[in-house]
Amino acid sequence: MANDSSFLTQTLQSITVTKKREQDKRRKAFEAGKARLLQDVDASDNQSAKLEALLSGFKDLSFSNKGVWYFDKDQEKSVQNMNRYLEQSKHDPSVSTDMLHRFETKIREKLNQESERFHFANLYYRLLTEWTSTDGKPIAASECSQEELDGSFEHVQRYSLQNLKDKFSSVVFTPSETDEVEIDNYLGSLFDDDHAENILGRLRANVARFAVELKQRANPFNPSILKQCIRALLTNDLLNDDAKATLSDFSTNGVVLVEIADVLNLRFSDLDNWSWEADDGMYYEPRKQANGKYRIMLDQDILQAIFLHYIAVSWSEHLKQQFTSLAYDDTFWKTANKPSRLEESRRAYFTSKCQRSNQGVAGAQLETFRQTFLLSALPSSLEHGSDPYGGDPESNGKEKSGLAIRQLLLQQVATNVIIQRALHGSVAVVQSDLQWYATGLPHSTLFAVLRFWGIPEGWISFFKKFAEAPLRMDPTPGQNVRTRKRGIPITDAFEKLFGESVLWCMDVAVNRLCSTTLIRFHDDLWLCGEPSVCANAWETIQDFVKTLGLDINMKKTGSVYISDSNKDLIVASKLPKGPVCMGMLQLSESADWTLDLKQVSAHVRQLQKQLGESRSIIGWVQIWNACVAKFFKNAFGKPANCFGQGHVIAILDTFAEMQRDLFEEHNGSVTEYLREQIRQRFDVKDIPDSFFFALEELGGLGLQSPFVPFYVLKDQLMKDPLHRITQFLKAEKAKYKDLQESFELLSEMDRQRRFDSSFHSSRQTGLPNEPFFPFEEYTAHRETYSYELKLAYEDLMREPVENDIQLSNDVAPWFEELGHSHKMGWSSLLSEDKWIMHLYAEELKRRFGALSIVDRNLLPSGVMQMLKKKKVVWQLIIWD
Repeated sequence: MANDSSFLTQTLQSITVTKKREQDKRRKAFEAGKARLLQDVDASDNQSAKLEALLSGFKDLSFSNKGVWYFDKDQEKSVQNMNRYLEQSKHDPSVSTDMLHRFETKIREKLNQESERFHFANLYYRLLTEWTSTDGKPIAASECSQEELDGSFEHVQRYSLQNLKDKFSSVVFTPSETDEVEIDNYLGSLFDDDHAENILGRLRANVARFAVELKQRANPFNPSILKQCIRALLTNDLLNDDAKATLSDFSTNGVVLVEIADVLNLRFSDLDNWSWEADDGMYYEPRKQANGKYRIMLDQDILQAIFLHYIAVSWSEHLKQQFTSLAYDDTFWKTANKPSRLEESRRAYFTSKCQRSNQGVAGAQLETFRQTFLLSALPSSLEHGSDPYGGDPESNGKEKSGLAIRQLLLQQVATNVIIQRALHGSVAVVQSDLQWYATGLPHSTLFAVLRFWGIPEGWISFFKKFAEAPLRMDPTPGQNVRTRKRGIPITDAFEKLFGESVLWCMDVAVNRLCSTTLIRFHDDLWLCGEPSVCANAWETIQDFVKTLGLDINMKKTGSVYISDSNKDLIVASKLPKGPVCMGMLQLSESADWTLDLKQVSAHVRQLQKQLGESRSIIGWVQIWNACVAKFFKNAFGKPANCFGQGHVIAILDTFAEMQRDLFEEHNGSVTEYLREQIRQRFDVKDIPDSFFFALEELGGLGLQSPFVPFYVLKDQLMKDPLHRITQFLKAEKAKYKDLQESFELLSEMDRQRRFDSSFHSSRQTGLPNEPFFPFEEYTAHRETYSYELKLAYEDLMREPVENDIQLSNDVAPWFEELGHSHKMGWSSLLSEDKWIMHLYAEELKRRFGALSIVDRNLLPSGVMQMLKKKKVVWQLIIWD
């Protein structure tokens, strides 16, 4: 908790201490009562007296609010039954002494289990106290040599951070002039036919009307609008932590929201005279991101941030609608290998089906592009954060997270590689990125593009004042203030508005000039398809970048040309050199996706040092969960049929190797390592594995296994994705044969009727007598027409459904009790939690008498919730 405010730390410590004090009081009372009870039992003369004393004392302990009945209500019935059996034994010799002794053993076991619960509750609170403390000692840094990490990484980090600041200054304060006339002519050439000219004219007219409507809005700000803006600003990294805390407080204060709305409405009514009002300059500071890398971020005023967010998103919503309409126009937006009208008529004649072009793989991919990839970084609403690079893979909202979209792209590329290679013998994949795109965007390029799309000069003037902000790299107000001459603030809504307005032109250029679709996440670029088409598209991208004054990041640029025969050397020479990878998955020329073990190893060494620098066991667990169970899991790629079972097996092997490296002296076991650390720090021994893995809500540490998420998926994946294409090819031939046989059975009259229907012409001769069209013609447009190929594509794209561990009858009652006590029955658990809890159920029941470890009433739930929200940041950086 080293970076948390002292107030937060003191509050958490106070909560923890208070609940620990109550828990200690209960533990001491219970242990004292238990000791007296067992002393009385041991002093009893016979077995009947021992059990009678034990039952009487156990009842007193159970109903003294010490927790026994809280976790196992069935024992109340059991004790009542034992009392009745004891009474029977006084008259009936068939209730033997041995049976009474077994009853005694069971009660003693329950008392010992309750002692265990108090013991581990005490440990839990000691761990929490350690976590909230500011003076804890670091955990041993590593079991392996740290020579390559000690000093070297920190030195590189300090050196690179200064380089980053120097590079930033040299870029943003030095103008990059581009030819606005040349840019306008280039963009105009993309709309060189009558239909495209009409579309562009309507788009510009709509933009001009919106520009007037937006400026004429009366009092656009109100508490509801402000709350939407605040929600969006809280999800990105534009504002620092203090500003976010203030914003969060604003959102719940109605009086303050009304006052802010009044101020911003006055500011909006005088929009033409808007300025930054920052004569002392706005501070640009390096801020560390969750991945450990630094970004130069603008320290922006809160009210300005809300005001500008509203304007940027209002424009974004409108332009996204206008730009999207181009991609939905089938005449304007080009598709490769589109069947001619004659080909469509011939296919309808021979197959008797008027097949639509959207029923195949090409149509499915175009729809995915339109619905998911198209302008995905551009905000669609005021509360849309639009971070194309962040977020969890799972998203319950309308907008998919950037991570979820990238995972979908990865699966689509992998599936395309399989299909294209199987059907055409070759495929190419190109990956690229723009160097310092937002930071180095030439202002002349930006304004040329905005003018091309029809934005009036009045708004251009406002955007120019926004772009030419007074900045300072010095933390002292007024020191070295300079006017920005290049680029725009990153993570700001204006970054998405301006950045996407420019890069949408690239999307249009690639489509119009090469009849293919560029998949883009802001400035991350992807091409996949026929090698010559990808090569031409790559040349188009290079021409575009040169014309608009942008730069390609060659370190993140590469291609893979896969071919089952000799490659076209001219095509190969046009493709960029370098690897193709997403996360830690890399595509080889043999079409395999493999884990980049060199990159994995570098991150493991970094993780090793960061774990060792943790000052608490709980902090260590947080880092482990964030880095191993989340970061690496996402970086390795989400399992899907297109990768097959081999992908998951490789991940499991890699995680096993990682643990062997991290815990070499503990047989590669994370639990053995943590058990040793707790023994050294707290002198507590004999800790069961279940304590580490049990959910925090049950009193466990919530340590996440990197293996379980993949075991619940592995068996549902295809073993060999290529086999699915083999199945398709067989089905395709069978269907062709069926169509041919059906056609050959047609009478002359039926053929003529089908001919007239297919060609929409008067009675003709010749074609109706032509033999059934050849297999090559039937398969010429598989991607367009074949529904069977689309099914194969969907099967390969499909992610596996989690296969839950089965609840066995012997442990089912324990989960039923858990549902009563914690509202966490079996059905409410996630698949991974089911696996873990079922695996350790018997151990938990044996040691603690239930599936919970700590009394729910004594758990500091508020502290645990804050623990979960606390983000883990990579402390070091793996530099290129």
